[in-house]
Amino acid sequence: MSVDSDGEAQRDLTAKAFRQADLDVDELWMHYFSIGGDAGTMEIDAYLHGSYMLRPIQRDLLDHAIYELGNAQKA
Repeated sequence: MSVDSDGEAQRDLTAKAFRQADLDVDELWMHYFSIGGDAGTMEIDAYLHGSYMLRPIQRDLLDHAIYELGNAQKA
């Protein structure tokens, strides 16, 4: 059983949004970093593939970066 089931559920939704937005990890990381994220590209990639867990604030920043980039592509 998972210690952080909420974090894992958020990670699953984030990975799904990332795939749907058709983003590149480097592009995502650059935007995430520019809004205050502090994880590296390897951590972001591992997180999106389910093998690493980010701290809650970093998960939220990554979600926000995906949202912003996804909306920018639609405009």
